[in-house]
Amino acid sequence: MENIPIVIPYVIDLDDHEASGIPTMFRWHENGEKVEEMSPVMDGEGPHGLYNVTDTVMCKMPTGVTPEEASKMAHLHSLGYETFFVDSGSMYLYADGKRTVVKTGDIVHLQAGQMHSMASIEDVKWRGFFHDLDSFADGWQSTAVTQRIPEAADDPAYQKARGARDFMMCEKPVYRDVPPEEMGCVRNPARPLAAYAFEGMTAKVLIPRWENAGVTECVMAEMKKGFVFRWGYHSFREQYYVRSGKVKLTVFGEEYVAGKACLVNVPKLAPFSLTALEDAEVYDMGGQTRWFAFLQDYESVRTYDPARLQDKEAMQALKDKHGIPLAFAGME
Repeated sequence: MENIPIVIPYVIDLDDHEASGIPTMFRWHENGEKVEEMSPVMDGEGPHGLYNVTDTVMCKMPTGVTPEEASKMAHLHSLGYETFFVDSGSMYLYADGKRTVVKTGDIVHLQAGQMHSMASIEDVKWRGFFHDLDSFADGWQSTAVTQRIPEAADDPAYQKARGARDFMMCEKPVYRDVPPEEMGCVRNPARPLAAYAFEGMTAKVLIPRWENAGVTECVMAEMKKGFVFRWGYHSFREQYYVRSGKVKLTVFGEEYVAGKACLVNVPKLAPFSLTALEDAEVYDMGGQTRWFAFLQDYESVRTYDPARLQDKEAMQALKDKHGIPLAFAGME
């Protein structure tokens, strides 16, 4: 049998676009200053367009442009959900009649129908994960066309062929200034919705399933050096974002290292393990695993009936209940 090539790389380094083969599109202000560098990393797939990723630099507001003027790009998506990692810089974020400043380390989660706008105080690395959003649908393919036929981007026939875009412009927002913790769409691992400590790892819930149309959730594993978790056969393709530190992915007997700003992609059904080579923050961005429900159940057992933790059959039944084929120290 011939070797089957890897269609999706197991590890994608978002800090090295050239090596990762990631294209970039530019948007310019009328005065000639660059306002955005948008790089489509992965197209969405399946009925919800999951695994859709972009890597964007939202450039500092052009010379002479005020935050109020920059906020005129207010818009919403009637169906799409967006999660952005603020991985450098700072910007004003407008949403829900409020304005705040988001900075490096923050996460912004925007739900369908939620009007939002941004104004960059400085260049901001703005890494996006989406589902049910057709604004970036077929990112690789459309970019390949517009790079070779630039005029296509403004051709109505091209836009029609791409299909409808879930993008609605709104009026300039009216707002009041608030701290980020008062802006519901701004998350930060320092203030998770819930946190569950295990030996060598703390699981932090950042975005629950009910804020994501029931499709996904976002849970971060704060892993200490040496921590290992292993997955058996799993029903969905797995996608993780390593925001800091370094981990080793082992899949099909092969090893890959993913450091800061790397995406990790694991094919559906393929058993794998992740080992923390140093302290690391790893976010589950495939998000279809029912982590939060499982963690709540596990915490109940740990609190009210700790003897059950030593019952391997009972623990296996708990994992099976939530469709979680994993094992790690303390949960073999």
